[in-house]
Amino acid sequence: MICNNHIPLQVTVEGGATVTSIAALITFLVATVLAVLVTYRFLQGYLQSRSRPILLLAIGMFLLAPAPMLLRLTAGNIITVTTPVRVLSTTAVEAMGLLVILAVIYQGDR
Repeated sequence: MICNNHIPLQVTVEGGATVTSIAALITFLVATVLAVLVTYRFLQGYLQSRSRPILLLAIGMFLLAPAPMLLRLTAGNIITVTTPVRVLSTTAVEAMGLLVILAVIYQGDR
């Protein structure tokens, strides 16, 4: 009997070179800042135009990128959450963001 305790499509790195860890942290922080900036620009566009689709795009973008990133940080470092729960929650939030964006794309200005 083969016992496989690995989660499929999950990559876990423990230890490793300090340079790699620092590069990963910096990349994550840069991606988080960029995602927040894109969401902010969507919100600025909404405030100027008062267009509902732009507001929904801002919400979708927030759910797609900044929210899961902040959730990963919180669930992984501040609150003790098991890996499956953390992965499921962040993936669900990302999926909601994509659904909101797709709804805006297919519904337009209705």
